Amino acid sequence: MEEKIETLMAYAGQIITHPSLGLTIRFLKTHLETAGLGWEAEYTIETGRHKRMLPHTHIHSDEWFQVLQGECRFRLNGKTYKARRGSEIYLPAGQSHTHPWNIGKQALVMRNIMLLNAPNQTDHGEIKRIEEYLEHWFHLACRGQVKKDGNPYLLQSAVFFEALKKQLVFGSFPPLLQDIVLKPLSIVGKWKGYRRTYYE
Repeated sequence: MEEKIETLMAYAGQIITHPSLGLTIRFLKTHLETAGLGWEAEYTIETGRHKRMLPHTHIHSDEWFQVLQGECRFRLNGKTYKARRGSEIYLPAGQSHTHPWNIGKQALVMRNIMLLNAPNQTDHGEIKRIEEYLEHWFHLACRGQVKKDGNPYLLQSAVFFEALKKQLVFGSFPPLLQDIVLKPLSIVGKWKGYRRTYYE
């Protein structure tokens, strides 16, 4: 797992692609342009793709998707909803959700915005860490170093998620239980050579 990325961090105009999910993200604004308070990106999802993203909860960030083209479904608090061009999807902090997936006959294109809902908090590294997670997960996917469903291997996931435990809760695990499970797996993962980032 010594492969490295040439870029230093996510930047406006950067395009990252996850081949097996059929998902491309183009960063329009990152933590660098927003003083760490949010990001803006454009998501493009191929027809019938990107159904496998894990449900997750943002602890401090609100998220919006504006559907620019196509049709999609998404999940919020265990319920599935449908949206189409012109729709706006609001995913509040503290509520479990999955990102929209494509159900139409053309590419799904969406504008995505994430903003801290407590901008006066002292830790403004949250947005940067989530950007890093996406950047390095997609990096591994492009090199075939993920599972068949597109998600990272267990030990790599543990290393990623341990670094994000103050920002994200994955699946339906309570945060405390998730921390108990992930910490020892993360230690083993780091010992095996898995890393949170693959920067030079």
